[in-house]
Amino acid sequence: SRVANFGNATEEKLKNRILEIDKEIQLKTSQQRSPLDRRLSFLTGQGVADDLMSDAEIKLLQQEKKYLGHLYTATLTRRGLETGRIELERLRKTHALIYRELTENESAQSRLEAEHPIAIKNPIYYEYHRLKNLKLARSDIYNKNQTAHEDYQKKKKSIEELAKVTNLPQFAIQQDQIDRVLQPLNERIYELDSDYRKNWLAKFAEPVVHVIPAALWMLLGIIFIPIAIKAAFYFVIAPLAARRPAIHLLPDVSGSIDGESDNTAGETGGKKISAVSLSIEVNKNHELLIHPEYLQGSSRQGEKDTKWLLDYAFPMSSLASGMFALTRIRTTSPESHVVSDTIDPFSEIAVISIPEGSAIVFQPHSLIGVIQSIEHPLRISKHWRLGSMNAWLTLQLRYLVFHGEAKLIVKGCRGVRIEKAGAGRSINQAATIGFSANLAYSNTRCETFSSYLMGKQELFNDNFASGTGFYFYEEMPHFGKKTGITGRGLEGVTDSLLTVFGI
Repeated sequence: SRVANFGNATEEKLKNRILEIDKEIQLKTSQQRSPLDRRLSFLTGQGVADDLMSDAEIKLLQQEKKYLGHLYTATLTRRGLETGRIELERLRKTHALIYRELTENESAQSRLEAEHPIAIKNPIYYEYHRLKNLKLARSDIYNKNQTAHEDYQKKKKSIEELAKVTNLPQFAIQQDQIDRVLQPLNERIYELDSDYRKNWLAKFAEPVVHVIPAALWMLLGIIFIPIAIKAAFYFVIAPLAARRPAIHLLPDVSGSIDGESDNTAGETGGKKISAVSLSIEVNKNHELLIHPEYLQGSSRQGEKDTKWLLDYAFPMSSLASGMFALTRIRTTSPESHVVSDTIDPFSEIAVISIPEGSAIVFQPHSLIGVIQSIEHPLRISKHWRLGSMNAWLTLQLRYLVFHGEAKLIVKGCRGVRIEKAGAGRSINQAATIGFSANLAYSNTRCETFSSYLMGKQELFNDNFASGTGFYFYEEMPHFGKKTGITGRGLEGVTDSLLTVFGI
């Protein structure tokens, strides 16, 4: 930037700056340490940067001086260019006059030859001597023209060469000179780096040191990101969901359950309706659809085949809930079959009998079998609530409703209980299996943040009210079940997607 300021400087200013540079170079050179001291500094590291800085500054000053010297020469040359251009114009005019005289001579010869073709060949005629004199004059004029042309071209070339001197390129630092200054330092760095890499401790520590910052950030993310997400769910999303109106899916249908009166479970705690195994009777008008692994004992009478899906109108729901490849049993006379969980020792089996005209909201993941009429099989309807803010906040957008007459065979960890909703009851959302479709369904936030944070409770509790209906729940939800997207990685994501579709 300093050199750029001298682009249009006067000769005097350039000359003074060149003298200043000489003094600066002389001063910096006198202040440099001896070669022995400089070599020793590479062992201790002390003063190396100052020495190299001084060398680099001297190189830059030398480059600046050289460029300003060219600039000074170019300034002097510009004076000569003005005089040279005046002389060039004079030579051009001289050449033009001689050339015009040459062309006039040649024109006169042509006219004489055209007008007196015979006379110009006979010495007794004036035209002969006139043509001879013109030719002699033309030779002399031609020589003068060639000389004038050569003088003009020489002067023109000289001016072009001078113009090149005045048109200097923009100043640029010659990096190769700086690189040579730094070469001893680079060689020393390479030498020390080689010694460092040969050290066994460095080989062990270097990869560890590089990984530690990223590992710490990952560890902090693993610790605090789930906490932040759960805090946002608990303190922002859950209160919004709790304030939304309740969802009424089918308020006009019956909420009754066969075998249960309006006084059922009037006392706190409800009534247990499950057992480790149940004997289920099937007559000729009904059929049993059951998971093969839950059929512990069956009669040899009757027909058995496979029904690939619980309901062909809901293929994806049947597959996602596990209700596929079911064993179908039909008999010509009443026969009993024993149903029990042959895999999970904590599961118990219950039968929920839905009378005709009644309907319950049910999550098929707890369903293991169905007893239905052959002529009038179980009917399932889907109910979307895309316009409900409560549905979006709880991520349950679709509800599956099972319409009677049918019997649902369900499983539950440590048992299944039925309880009357009455004026209003609340239960842990993870335990809910189903509820009467005429009830008002809503959500409230669990009692404490610490229990939700540590995974001891789900974010929401299910509330049921405003109807003479019932709700069903497990005695104890399986560990890790329905933990949601923040709970168990990919399994938690899958649980959340199934919740969206009411499965």
